[in-house]
Amino acid sequence: MVVKMRQNVGAGTSKKNRQTSANGKAIKLSCELLRIFITEAVQRAATIAEAEGASKIEETHLERILPQLLLDF
Repeated sequence: MVVKMRQNVGAGTSKKNRQTSANGKAIKLSCELLRIFITEAVQRAATIAEAEGASKIEETHLERILPQLLLDF
């Protein structure tokens, strides 16, 4: 599977339209990386929420884990 996207380049450039394509394996790999990233974010936020005695993950829990999560990935 190949995905092609059209991207308009700004008005003063020589190329009006530029096609970009991604191979199917690259798309699957990107999706898997995103799935793992989100799973890890939820698990870390749940740990923080549990430590605080909260029954739900809130925005603040995600905000607290995000800097370290981004460094880890």
